[in-house]
Amino acid sequence: MAGFNRFGRRVSVPSSLQIRMELRALVADERTRELCAELDRLPDSATWQDIIDNRQRLATAAASTVGIK
Repeated sequence: MAGFNRFGRRVSVPSSLQIRMELRALVADERTRELCAELDRLPDSATWQDIIDNRQRLATAAASTVGIK
């Protein structure tokens, strides 16, 4: 990774390719989160924790109706 000196220290600067790959990963993660929220009938702004909590609540409710603990 290229770098430059700032106040006597070498600071690494990410390449544009690395930044592009990180942005792609972020966009893919956001699309996946929005899709999971849509499938769970939650708003698009739901966080991963909201999705997990909703799924655990549904699993607990389904287990209690069947009689599984």
